[in-house]
Amino acid sequence: MQPVPPSELGAPAYEEFFELREQPFAISTDPRFLFLGAAHRRAFEELLTGLRRREGLLLLTGDTGTGKTTLCRAVLEALGARTFSALILNPQMTADEVLRVMLRDFGLVSRDEIRRGTFSRADTPQLLDTLEGFLRSLVPLQSYAVVVIDEAQSLKPDVLTQIRMLGSYEQDGHRLLQVVLCGQPQLLETLQREELRSLNERITRRTALEPLPPEEVRTYVEHRLSVAGRPGAVTFQPAALTLVANLSRGLPLRVNLLCDRALEAARAAQTNVITPELVKRAARAVAGSAPEPGTKMEPASFATIEEAADTTPADVDVATPSPLWRRPLILGPALAIVLAAGAYAFYGWKVSTADPGVPSLPPPPARILAAPAVPRPLPTEAELKELMGASAGSGSGSDQFPDNRH
Repeated sequence: MQPVPPSELGAPAYEEFFELREQPFAISTDPRFLFLGAAHRRAFEELLTGLRRREGLLLLTGDTGTGKTTLCRAVLEALGARTFSALILNPQMTADEVLRVMLRDFGLVSRDEIRRGTFSRADTPQLLDTLEGFLRSLVPLQSYAVVVIDEAQSLKPDVLTQIRMLGSYEQDGHRLLQVVLCGQPQLLETLQREELRSLNERITRRTALEPLPPEEVRTYVEHRLSVAGRPGAVTFQPAALTLVANLSRGLPLRVNLLCDRALEAARAAQTNVITPELVKRAARAVAGSAPEPGTKMEPASFATIEEAADTTPADVDVATPSPLWRRPLILGPALAIVLAAGAYAFYGWKVSTADPGVPSLPPPPARILAAPAVPRPLPTEAELKELMGASAGSGSGSDQFPDNRH
């Protein structure tokens, strides 16, 4: 097939070319794309069981890019319409800021109220009183509240202490608020500190996410393509998938980046077959190692790349992930509306009696999803691994996205 002419390179990306409904490898936390490999299934079942048993504090750890946030969103959705949820994605917030985001996500205040209204001036006791009153109002309705704290390894000690206190709220022997601490492996070290010993001892369930093994990478790629469109729209050669598993070290985030750029390269080449050469081009683009304009690569470099592209699956070295690399919810229709309306009415009265200046409480604003990253444009096998390794080392916070994106 003829390559795409320069005049068409700015046309809509590859989704239309491959007849896909949406971007299959977007860097988002959409729970529809959750792939339950062995480790992810264990973690999903552990968290869901703990939350359904009304346990107060749960812990999920995993390296950046393993899909912790996506998993938590899927767990929240599985809890059903009776569950109110809050998702704290910014670990740099103060204890009071965390409380305000929780009140916003639970639907008690609007973003504008938090920024410029009465709640922007509320002190800690007022915020806690409002939150506790709301949680107690859920008991007779048989509804529940869950908060997920992402990137918890970066939280300040006083914030973690407050979270422990929130997780201890009870009424009639039932937990009023359940907390899922979600973070990178160093969170385990943070929790060992003496001042956090009480919090650490209250954690009832601990689970961890690990990179996908090579055999699951193929299934992962096929799963995401299936969710985004029709099966068979794109074909990855076995050697290409082996290379993706090798370069990504099984981290879903990096698999997504590589496959996304490989599909862009395939569209430019007017083919629906992803070859190892296209994966190499993708790795070069992800690592940001494209040569400067006007720079010529030595002929030997091209020869090395072409030789590597012809490597058979048996010849590709698939590295086993080493310890170094292992590294809310849409409220249901009718029931959720009734619950939220009751909460608004109750707290409009409660807070107004405490402070006459508090206006009526509007619903929270619409949530906004982040957009995918932008592409770029061949290296030796050793260069690719080095580039991808350097890229991973600088990717702190890859699981983070703007607040309030349920």
